Formats: sequence, structure tokens, C-alpha cells
Amino acid sequence: MDKAGLHKLLNLEVNSASPTFILYSEKITTRLNYVSKFIFEHVLKVKVISANTLSEFENSDLFKINYSKQPISNSFQIIPQALLFETGITEINPIAALKNNLIYFFENKTKEPANLNYDIFASVFYFISRYEEWQAFEPDIYGRFEAKASILFQNKMHLKPVVDNWIMELKNELENFFSEIKFPQNTFKVISTIDVDNLYAYKAKGFVRTIGAIFKDILKCDLSNLKNRINVLSKKTEDPFDIYSSVSDLCLNKKIPLIYFFLFRSGTKYDRTVDPNSNAFVDVFKRIKERSAFIGLHPSYNTSVEKNLIVPERKKLAQKTEQTIMLSRQHYLRFNIRTTPWMLMENGLDADFTMGFASTPGFRAGTSFPFYYYDFNRERSLQLLFIPFCAMDGAYFVYDKISPEKMLNSLIDLAKEVQKVNGLFVSVFHERTFSSHLYPSYYRIYNNFHQTINEL
Repeated sequence: MDKAGLHKLLNLEVNSASPTFILYSEKITTRLNYVSKFIFEHVLKVKVISANTLSEFENSDLFKINYSKQPISNSFQIIPQALLFETGITEINPIAALKNNLIYFFENKTKEPANLNYDIFASVFYFISRYEEWQAFEPDIYGRFEAKASILFQNKMHLKPVVDNWIMELKNELENFFSEIKFPQNTFKVISTIDVDNLYAYKAKGFVRTIGAIFKDILKCDLSNLKNRINVLSKKTEDPFDIYSSVSDLCLNKKIPLIYFFLFRSGTKYDRTVDPNSNAFVDVFKRIKERSAFIGLHPSYNTSVEKNLIVPERKKLAQKTEQTIMLSRQHYLRFNIRTTPWMLMENGLDADFTMGFASTPGFRAGTSFPFYYYDFNRERSLQLLFIPFCAMDGAYFVYDKISPEKMLNSLIDLAKEVQKVNGLFVSVFHERTFSSHLYPSYYRIYNNFHQTINEL
């Protein structure tokens, strides 16, 4: 996959015949350009240009948006707040206002009338720039920005793609204001992703590791696991983690893009996959590629704090797959907004799928659409795409321990929320979730959900 293929996969293309907006502001900043391109190009699929002179704006025949306090005829006005004209980070959190089952920020407190009563540009920027992750927060035990630190979670709004809802409201208001405009139709899309933390449950572990595991089963009196292990090693049954043909076939038949992220380091407390030098990976990669699924890297646990660890991992994975590796998701979702993106970019990765919560379903950045990394140290956006996910299997049965039925209903509800805004629904499962021995009743959720989602 090249960058053009990635953009097609993520629905990032904008048709050259799409309508064009001209955005006026007395000062054009990198923050304003960044958020306006996300709103208009990534989400609404139209073009946008900026202007900071009144003459250019007033003489234009394009659809006009006035981002200033000055009234300008025939233009849609939004009163700006300060955020997009600042530099650096402050520790001041925006004030939340709950209205009509939605949350809003940066309300217009001035007397000037406007077509929106809040600054949608500042609001969207705060979330897609991940401003709150640059601010001080209390990390969880793995050093992560987790749900309890999120302003959306604190206001019980994390289960809605609020950013996307704001943009849909803007779209409706623009259609009312400019009666002749016709927005392109965006398309709801599902992408399935699977993090492969351990290639196999029992196979390809080597003699010493296998003998040790057998003794561990005996000491723990886990006779069921011992029986399963022996049956797999004697080739009487398939390894329970060997999902690569069946899951790939399911997604191929339903035309659902599928991405596997492979951990390619072993021998540490948190990295326990098959030895990356093993030829067992070759067969798996062959089957995956034959079924048109994609392959990405699952950078190991300490890559977020040890810069050079990722270098051999990506190199080995590229060699084994005979492909360029451009997609990644951090193992354990360990991600530092200040440093991890640079580590990924410096190693040739173009898109990161880490943007979500481990402990709960929901929209970490308030959106289901991909967005570029914004670096506050340099005050500019960079060419690393974040692809947010809104549901991970472990959030349900590791953290919440809810029933399989409630998990399935939650997944469907989230998919419906994304469908309302014609966004991108990305889920995260793990190879071990498909094991009936490890997760009785849960292992059917993946198939049941993907059977249901095609009917939405």
C-alpha cells in the first residue's frame, strides 16, 4: 500500500469538482489552516482556501465563511475565541456546556450576532490537536492518557463522536445559509483491525519454552489447557490463535478492510510472541496477503520510551512480509503525544491506529475521522495520520467484565453513532479473543458483530 492507497482506504480523497469555501480571518494561523482542512476536506469533502484581506474575501464568488467579529454581508459568521491565535499550551481547560444531548465549548459570550453560538474551529482544534494530552494529566499505570483524564469522559460524552456531530450541525447550517450548495455524500465505512500479541497459543514456541509451558500447566492443574496444548502440538486440532485464514475470509467476503498489527519482539515481560526469526510468520503472512488483508507493525511495549527499539522490529517485519510497513499501533496503546509520533515518522511510518482508550469504548479525540498530528513545539501539523478507533475487545471483558450480549449491543450502538455522521468505524480485537478456552462466549462476538454491521 502506498500513500494514495492509504488515502483511498480512509476516504480522504476530495473530488476536484467539489464546492469551495473561502475562509476569512484577520490573521491566518497554522492552527486555523489545520482545523479548517480537517473540517472541510477530511469530513465534509469540500475544498477550502483562506484569506486575510477583506478585498479578496468580498470580491470572491466562493462560499464565504467569516471568522471574525466584523460583520460582512453574504457571509456565514463564526465569532473567534483566542485559542487559534495563541501559541504553546496553557493549563486552562475549556468550559463545557451541555445542550440538546451534546456538549459544547468556546461559546460566544460577546454581543455580536453569529450564525453559530460557539467557536467550532477552536472546539474541533482542541480535540483533534490532542491539546488535553499536551496539558498535564494523571497517567494510568502504563503511562497512558486514559479515559479518566478525558474531558469527554468526565462529562459522559465519550460514546458520541461529538466533533463529528458539531461538523454535521455546521453542514446543516451552511446548507440553510447557502441554499445552492450541494455537499458531496460521505460514506460510512468499517475497518477491522486485529492486534497480534502472540502469533500462536501453542505452536512455534521452541523446545525450551514449550516444555516450560507444559510444566506450568501441570503445576497450575490446568488440565484443559494442557490437553489443548498436546492436541495442537500433535496436530489433532488447530491452534486456537490461528485465526488468520478464517477472519481474513470473513472480511474479504463482506468487503470489510482488515489490518493485522503484528508484535515483532519477544522475550520480555510484556512482549511474548513467537520469535520474530521463526518461519511460522511466513506462512501466516502468505495466507493474509492472499486474502487481501493488510499488515502493520505493533511496536513493542518499550518503544514509546526507548527510541531505537522500533528500528529492528520494522526492518524484520518488512523482510518477512516482503512489503513496506507504513501502518502501526502501539503495544498496550503506550503512546506519548510529544515523542511517539516523531519516533514513528523517523522510522517511515505514515499512519498510527493507537488513538483510543484501553479501559472503555469511546472516542478519545471526539471524532471517527482520521486527522494529522499537530506538534505544539513547532506549531504546525505533520504528515503522520492518526486513525482513531472507538472500541477494543479488552475494554469489555478485561476492564468492565460485562456480558457478551452487552458487549455486542455496545459495539452496534457505537457503529450506529458513526453511521449517523458517515464516519469511519474502527474496532480492535486480539488473536486471543477468538479462543473459546480463554474467553467462553466472547469468541463469537467478532463474527456476530460483523454479520450485524453489514445490515446497518
